[in-house]
Amino acid sequence: MKLFYSTEEVAKHFGVNESQIRHYVKEFGLKINTVGRVKKYTHKDIEKLDQILRLIEEEKYTIEGAKEKLKTKEVKADHNTELIQKLKDIRITLELLKNSIEN
Repeated sequence: MKLFYSTEEVAKHFGVNESQIRHYVKEFGLKINTVGRVKKYTHKDIEKLDQILRLIEEEKYTIEGAKEKLKTKEVKADHNTELIQKLKDIRITLELLKNSIEN
């Protein structure tokens, strides 16, 4: 299992442009490990981006609205939501592993 993923891998996973990932990282002040000029995303970083993308693209929050929602921690409102998130995280890991094997 990989510990770190590139911006390109993360963007492919979510089906968005790399610039969109970089934009959300900057807007939400995510602290992504950098080696040289290359960003290294951890599983926690990918989880956070998943929450951000879900709020903005699926639930149609504005960036400011998504920031507020994340601050109040209402994203993980109940047990079912947490279970669904854990399953999505497992799926992310499996898809990234699949992509790394194919490349």
